[in-house]
Amino acid sequence: MSLERWSLAFAIVLLAAAQYGLTVYALRDLIRRPSVRGNNKVAWGLLILTLPFLGPLLYTYMGPTSFLPRGRRYPRRSPRRHAPHGGAEDPGIS
Repeated sequence: MSLERWSLAFAIVLLAAAQYGLTVYALRDLIRRPSVRGNNKVAWGLLILTLPFLGPLLYTYMGPTSFLPRGRRYPRRSPRRHAPHGGAEDPGIS
């Protein structure tokens, strides 16, 4: 293969990776965000999926209602309880 074909193949793979990366980022943000502009997550999801490059970029620019941190998907762990002074953490261990 010539250098032109390799460079064209590399450019196509690079653009495809950028498109899928943007799409995954936008869909993940859409799922995790409690509200979006227009209150229609389905429409934003279809826009992201049907318009390559433009859909995720439009969502990133116009979709979120704020750029405050999103809510956590998983609850936090409760803090560890420490044993009283001089005692073992597990009553079965002495």
